[in-house]
Amino acid sequence: MDITERVRGLSQTKLAPPLPIIPSPREIRGWFRRRPRRRKILVWWLVIAMAAALFSVAAPPAWRALKGWRARQLAAEATGLIEQQQWGEAAKKLRAAFGLRQDELEAWRANARLLSRMRQAPAIEWWEKILQRGPLSLGDRRDYAAAALSVNELSLAAQQIAQILSQQSVPAPTDLLLVGQLAALRGHNSAALEQAGKVLDDPASTSQDRLGANLLILAATKQDSSEHMEAAARVIAFARDPRDPVSLDALSVLARQLAALSPTDISDRTLSIPTPDLPPGSVSPLEIAERLESHAKARPFHRMLALEMRARAEPTRDDELIARAIQSYGQGDDETVAALGAWLYTRGRFESMLEILPIERAVLSRDLMIERIDSLAALGRFQEARDMLSTEEYPVLPRTFQHMYLAVIRSRLEETTAAANEWTRALERADSVQHLLALAKYAVRYGQPAIAEAAYGRATTKEPGLRAAYMARLRILEMTGPTAKAHEIADNIAELWPDDLATRSHEIYLRLLLDESPDNARRAEEESAPLVSKTPWEGLARSTLALARLRQGKAASALQAFSEADQSLPASEVSWPIYAAVLNANGWKDKAREEAQKLAAAKLLPEERALIAPILSTSQ
Repeated sequence: MDITERVRGLSQTKLAPPLPIIPSPREIRGWFRRRPRRRKILVWWLVIAMAAALFSVAAPPAWRALKGWRARQLAAEATGLIEQQQWGEAAKKLRAAFGLRQDELEAWRANARLLSRMRQAPAIEWWEKILQRGPLSLGDRRDYAAAALSVNELSLAAQQIAQILSQQSVPAPTDLLLVGQLAALRGHNSAALEQAGKVLDDPASTSQDRLGANLLILAATKQDSSEHMEAAARVIAFARDPRDPVSLDALSVLARQLAALSPTDISDRTLSIPTPDLPPGSVSPLEIAERLESHAKARPFHRMLALEMRARAEPTRDDELIARAIQSYGQGDDETVAALGAWLYTRGRFESMLEILPIERAVLSRDLMIERIDSLAALGRFQEARDMLSTEEYPVLPRTFQHMYLAVIRSRLEETTAAANEWTRALERADSVQHLLALAKYAVRYGQPAIAEAAYGRATTKEPGLRAAYMARLRILEMTGPTAKAHEIADNIAELWPDDLATRSHEIYLRLLLDESPDNARRAEEESAPLVSKTPWEGLARSTLALARLRQGKAASALQAFSEADQSLPASEVSWPIYAAVLNANGWKDKAREEAQKLAAAKLLPEERALIAPILSTSQ
């Protein structure tokens, strides 16, 4: 067959019509109707696909909500533990809560409350974060105010206290205590005592309120006053009644008042209301130890305090008690180990401190880190301490603290320039009142008055109402000068606290040293004479009156200012250069030389040294 026939045959063949590319809905329904099993399978697959899509959209929020619910549960459990003062267990619960939800508000609130009750500075930052998320409750504001007071942030505390008082027609005893503590820190002791009295008179006051009121009285009165002794007796009565809910707290106060401190003990509450002094012999260490050991609610920390008290009462058992303490409490919580470390330091057991405080454990707590530094320094391992502090930053140790510890360590290694640089860095890094006060206290201890004075100055700029910082700065300037700057600070204090007669005497005294004119002397005598009549026991007031009269050439009446004292004057308050100069002006040359020679090596202001210079020159 040729090609022509083939083509003709193909042209006569009938081709089938082409299938449609996409079947119609009617054809699809018909196909499924003829195959019911496949229809069911497809329906199930569609349901599964839709469920998967919905789950992918809804699961993350649901899982997040579930974790938030569990985090809130853990935060509530932590809050209950906080009320029982079980700080370690509460911290564990909060770590678990934050592991589930970092942004859970109730976990933030519980954490802020824990830090507040433990009087740790980061509490303030947490309360500020919570405040940005919504309003604070009355209880929140109380904890916020207490945290601010504990680190001397008086302006913040005052704001919160004002909010608390505005929400009540009659302030609760707890809130009156906050008002009193703020007044005490601002130097208004009479106002503090008034609030404490209201708490003690209020029948609604709890034992905790009454204990706080008595501690406030102890902080605002002198140790020999009747108010102080009565308050001390009430604190001891609380401690001796195991049925009272605050018995354990009162025992802790008594134990801490007797406990020794380590060199780097620079609490954040440097100038806050301190553990009050108690009359000597009012309660013995052995009694405190026995009561702490037998108290039904005593925690390991309290038993550690008991061991310290027992060691003081029974020094012959030192080795036995130390071995028992390390075995029983060396693996305890941070609070207990910190108390054990401080106690071992006072016993000179520095190697034992390092054994219970390896670096892995120390980095978990600021107190433990500081005790490790203490032990290394006490053993003379300064290079090791320097390397540890200079090669790494530790989150638990503020940079201010790290630099000031390095400053002392480098000075011990005779790295003079490096030590000076560390002091400067510490001052630069101190960005809060709390850190400035700690730095100032540490600088005073290690002979850095210029750093201390600058730190106190910055603290008073940040917190103008902090009277104790003003007074500390004034004491430094009176020892080191310049006199004009000291007078300026004394004048500021007198303006801020006009009822402070002692500081008014300071101001007049320093003004007399700077200005020798007769007119200033006459004005100073007019101002200081009433102060002496109001406070005849104040040595500085009499010294000021004597100097004012001496400047006017009234030698006999100047001596009379001292001799008229109806009781012995406190030696620490008398200006002995003025006394020597007055004796010399009245012809008591030998006695004047004797007093002046005692002052030859003393720290005096230049103007005070100028007063005794002629007396010393005649004795040579």
